[in-house]
Amino acid sequence: MYDLNKIREYLKTKIIGETIIQYEELDSTKAKAKSIFSTCPDGTLVLSENQSNCEVRFGKKWICLPGENIYLSIILKSFNNNLLPLIDVVGCSSIHKSVINLYGIDCKIKWPNDILINGNKVASVISEVARKEAGIILSLNINVNMEEQIEGLKTTSIKIEMGKQVEREKLIGTILNNIEYYYEELIETGRSDSFLDYYNNNLLLFNKEVEVIKRGRKTVRKVVAKNIDREGYLIVVNENGQEEILNPGEFIVQYEET
Repeated sequence: MYDLNKIREYLKTKIIGETIIQYEELDSTKAKAKSIFSTCPDGTLVLSENQSNCEVRFGKKWICLPGENIYLSIILKSFNNNLLPLIDVVGCSSIHKSVINLYGIDCKIKWPNDILINGNKVASVISEVARKEAGIILSLNINVNMEEQIEGLKTTSIKIEMGKQVEREKLIGTILNNIEYYYEELIETGRSDSFLDYYNNNLLLFNKEVEVIKRGRKTVRKVVAKNIDREGYLIVVNENGQEEILNPGEFIVQYEET
């Protein structure tokens, strides 16, 4: 199990992680956080050693290994639901910054919600509305001490890349500190400049030709990706030279992960 005292030692937050609940196994931390949302304070952290049914984007499953990686969700009650795309940006920026600063590993952000090392997925972020009026669940899945790549999938872990064991509690504390910094900035000032700039500067697809598929359709279009706008949407230029704005909840973007 996670050492909660160690996590608290690394935390410098006022809201996120003040309340921590951990479990041996859940269907998913996201589902659990959603079910207890109304009875828990803002910033409650839900941790699990394993997840048996972890859904990420568009119904895809995240393969979980008990006791090796990080599976967590955070209850964020102050976020308006129209800010949902920005929450993925906050999560990705916070993980990326933490991995770079703690381990010096070169990694990139794959729009809208993945972290890659040498083209292999090491982490994924998923956010979901918890209540109609306001409230979002931010969930993070991070391959930390996984020993080997999962067969048939382009995955890796921090341990695989570094060649040594990583302290999960320190990584959790560092990520949560970064999330709260961005969270407070957005809530208190309404500005998203710092984490959007960080996200754009570490994005894989800047000025790349990508293939775009609208959810539920089969037609593939080629466009050139530019950057992320102030709302967290992807700006692309189509074959007619016109700019389009893509909602991450509606589009799948495919491209070479180099």
